[in-house]
Amino acid sequence: MRAVVVGAGATTRELIRRLGDSWDIVVIDTDPVRLEAVERVRDVVTIHGDGSSAVVLRSAGIDSAATVVAAAGSDDVNLEVVKLAADAGAEHIVALARVPERSDEYRALGVRVVVPALLAARDMEIVMEPRKLASTTFSAGKAEAIEFEITPDSPVQGKALKEIHSDLWVVAAILRDGKLVVPHGGTRLLTGDRVTIVGSAADFSLLVRTFAGGVSRFPLNFGRKVVVTLSSHADLVGPVAEAAHFVRNSNAASLVVLYRNPDLIKNAASAAELADLVALVTPDQLGVEVELRAIDGDPYLARLDIASQESVGTIVAPMPKRSFFRPYSSIPRVLNELSSGGVPVLLTRDDVHFNEIVAPVRRTISSDTAGRAAIDIARRSGGKVIGVAVANPTFMGKDDLMTKKRATAWLRREASVQDVHVERHVVRGNPVRVIKSVMAPDRLLVVSMPNGRVGRWNPGIAIWAASQGEGSVLFVPAVN
Repeated sequence: MRAVVVGAGATTRELIRRLGDSWDIVVIDTDPVRLEAVERVRDVVTIHGDGSSAVVLRSAGIDSAATVVAAAGSDDVNLEVVKLAADAGAEHIVALARVPERSDEYRALGVRVVVPALLAARDMEIVMEPRKLASTTFSAGKAEAIEFEITPDSPVQGKALKEIHSDLWVVAAILRDGKLVVPHGGTRLLTGDRVTIVGSAADFSLLVRTFAGGVSRFPLNFGRKVVVTLSSHADLVGPVAEAAHFVRNSNAASLVVLYRNPDLIKNAASAAELADLVALVTPDQLGVEVELRAIDGDPYLARLDIASQESVGTIVAPMPKRSFFRPYSSIPRVLNELSSGGVPVLLTRDDVHFNEIVAPVRRTISSDTAGRAAIDIARRSGGKVIGVAVANPTFMGKDDLMTKKRATAWLRREASVQDVHVERHVVRGNPVRVIKSVMAPDRLLVVSMPNGRVGRWNPGIAIWAASQGEGSVLFVPAVN
């Protein structure tokens, strides 16, 4: 079979490298240097001349060509080649549209058109926006098939297809845990799903917003309520005040304040003092919806019972006081008590109102979950995220600096979906000291909850940083 190719550029060289031996190939170009480069790739016939000339094309055997390829660097030349090839009765004609806006001119002539700029942009887009895994056009460029990964903050995460039905697209396939799922209206989209959507190319941006956009959810993936206890004036101006601030700056719906039933307190003065404090806990005072609950037993123990029975998204507690002799030992005890509830725990320091979020970054499931929580809170509060990654000192041998930079780059890309700014802080050194250095009273540290019981003598980096730094600390359990 004869193929006449006009243009001896890089595309042509790659094409003839890929074609099988059954092809008799003739390449036309006005540049002898490029023709010599083609001849080094494969044994082909080359013609030095203008490919848009009917005389030159006839000398190349266009009348007997099975395929004519218009791959010159000019759309004017390629369009002329297409017209002459059609007049000569070529069986197949394919052309490169150098300027994407001129692709319709090729389609009007009834030929297959390839737009290199769009192909390159599509590949770069997949690299730059990792939620898009693949993309291709068909139906003469009018339709597009796109593969997305469903993330925890995707607008469609957890929804059934019938809830997001549209005349503009069809969910064609779902790859879940390595198995193909043929979806129906009741199929729900889950985190980690690779979803293939077919729709109109003209609605590409809407497709992206619907499936790959970001929605601030934290702590709704755990629950709607924030629980805190009240027993003293220090609690009122400390944990209760910050719990209300946390509700206002997250997606939590309400604040549940637990206190001991004053009727069961034997000391009349203490009972009256607590009743006076409770009277100050109002929606108007705190700026959030408040539910007051008098507990007959110990309010501290009641926190876990409520978390196990109701929709609780966060438990708020005061940060244990540190001393020179016991710098962190109380934090493991508190976390071991509260983490059994399976919900985030916010340890507060006095009356702290955070404006910025600090997120230590590693590419693990637990760290990713905490990072996304930090992004969600920053989105709601209007603040920024400080992404911290600590690389090994050079004397330790393995250089993981680029790995740490890529981790913070991931956080930045995830945050960009929700228009949240991430300030990257990537340094070498001791992780505890580095995290401590970026902490401040008006910053909230968001870290992953330790997996399992926290040891007293080896509590982990997060506990050390929480004990030595300033500001409050939010511990977020991993979500698979």
